[in-house]
Amino acid sequence: MADVSRRFQELSPERRQLFEQLRRAKAVSEATTRLEQAAPADFHHTVTPQHVGRLELAINPSRSSEDVKHNFRRFYNEVSKQLDSSLVGQFSYFLNYGYLPDGSPEYAAVKLPEKYINKNSVKLVLELIGDCDLKGHRILDVGCGRGGTIYTIQQFFRPATMMGIDLSANAIQFCNRVHRYPGVGFREGDAERLPFADSSFDVVTNVESSHTYPNIRSFFIEAYRVLTTGGFFLYTDVMPREKSTECLGMLRHVGFTVEKDRDITKNVVLSCNEIAASRAQVFQSGNDDQLVNNFLAAPGSQVYEEMRSGAWIYRICRLRKEPSKPGA
Repeated sequence: MADVSRRFQELSPERRQLFEQLRRAKAVSEATTRLEQAAPADFHHTVTPQHVGRLELAINPSRSSEDVKHNFRRFYNEVSKQLDSSLVGQFSYFLNYGYLPDGSPEYAAVKLPEKYINKNSVKLVLELIGDCDLKGHRILDVGCGRGGTIYTIQQFFRPATMMGIDLSANAIQFCNRVHRYPGVGFREGDAERLPFADSSFDVVTNVESSHTYPNIRSFFIEAYRVLTTGGFFLYTDVMPREKSTECLGMLRHVGFTVEKDRDITKNVVLSCNEIAASRAQVFQSGNDDQLVNNFLAAPGSQVYEEMRSGAWIYRICRLRKEPSKPGA
């Protein structure tokens, strides 16, 4: 993609064990520019930003869902601010870990050249889309971040319209400034309360974002609601194995049919081996190194080791909306 290696995966310090680690993270004295949202946390935990102008957080497991969202918003606003201030900021579209082939079957319809900017991150999006026909369709990207998924779709497919939605105002401002394509729009919003009418979209995408949602079932219900019958939900995320299995059950209960379910954890780990460390250099100095490494899943970090050991699974799913089920 247009420039420099993919950026920081929004999922960083996340889930349970990582939280235990972050809970012990040393609180540093106050700086000056306010951090804008706490980082990825487990489904039932809350992160509370403590310092200014730093990617830093502390865990508070007693917070409400709205506090969780508020803290995530603050964290990702600060992430976007730091990216904007870097030399490569205008080309920093991606917050995913990326995908590197390992000889196992691949499903992307688009083949990238050997040398391609942000290749691993683009490849992840292309594997998510697979052979799903997006031509002429209305697409919603939930948790759009800095627009990488929408940029990829714009480059290689021919949708009718696209809309990106994200909690981070700074990320949405970046997208509206940089991704000016016909039929494409961005707006601030909540994945658990999508501000769109029923059956508004033919395809919903969600890349490495749902693990931060306090009520993930509400998001699944909303994704189902805004899709037309027969529409596709293209969904990929990393989370503890047990939680991932639970989410698959939720999706079926809501009414989705699972057409494809792939474990791509090894591909993601290979990508982190290749690119995670270099991405840390884009963030400004003064951040907590342990937090940044977890955010990027750098080798040796808690997030990386949980994936490498198989405790966490990185899944790609293609789901189709079926008629509503009673009680969904």
